[in-house]
Amino acid sequence: MKNLSALLFIFLVLVVSGEAFAESQGSDYKGISDPFGDPTAYEFSEDEKLDKEFFHLGRFLMLGIDFGLGSYTGGLGENLEAAFYSGGHLVYFFDKSLAFEGRGGYVKHKIADGSSAQETILIPLNFGFRFYPDVKNAPKPIAVANPYLALGGGLYIQKVSSGALAEDVSTNNMGGYFGGGLQFQVYRRHIYMGADLRYHLVYFNAEGTGVNPDATSGNYFTSVFSFTYNF
Repeated sequence: MKNLSALLFIFLVLVVSGEAFAESQGSDYKGISDPFGDPTAYEFSEDEKLDKEFFHLGRFLMLGIDFGLGSYTGGLGENLEAAFYSGGHLVYFFDKSLAFEGRGGYVKHKIADGSSAQETILIPLNFGFRFYPDVKNAPKPIAVANPYLALGGGLYIQKVSSGALAEDVSTNNMGGYFGGGLQFQVYRRHIYMGADLRYHLVYFNAEGTGVNPDATSGNYFTSVFSFTYNF
């Protein structure tokens, strides 16, 4: 009889403990459906909210692909056609507002008037930061869009091919960029679709040279769409 009573007591303790644990687990992230969710939905003390959100909602790393349009400005923009941009990016979050970003792309431009078979290839390799403002109290359309500002710089590799017997000319150019974008959740908290606009201030090595200096001057502009996977 004593053994039976002891077993019943242990069973009741396990059941009560299991229910309490399940309730705690189920309410840890109540109301949070994506990594940009409202932290006020937590049932934790104020100093625990950010830690819980950062470590448990998958905002450490995001990887994505980019496609869109790249175009020169100034004299370079008049001489070279806008072209298809393809590339990829990596985003690593330090907290919910600040993230590191690495981005690379590939664009092949042709002479605008078709007078030459010359091609100009540009490979931007950029590193910088994204800043996500607090949109907790913003109108829903803005909050859903997850807007951000982007700032950084990097290397712009330019390769000019004449299409003839002459050797290709490749130069490494430094520059910076500023811009911004939006990220819309497509599938749960894992897949996002985005739009991104950036202006690149680049000093090209051949800028301001030649018979017509204005024709070799200009900067760069990119407008891309992206699909990003959130780990």
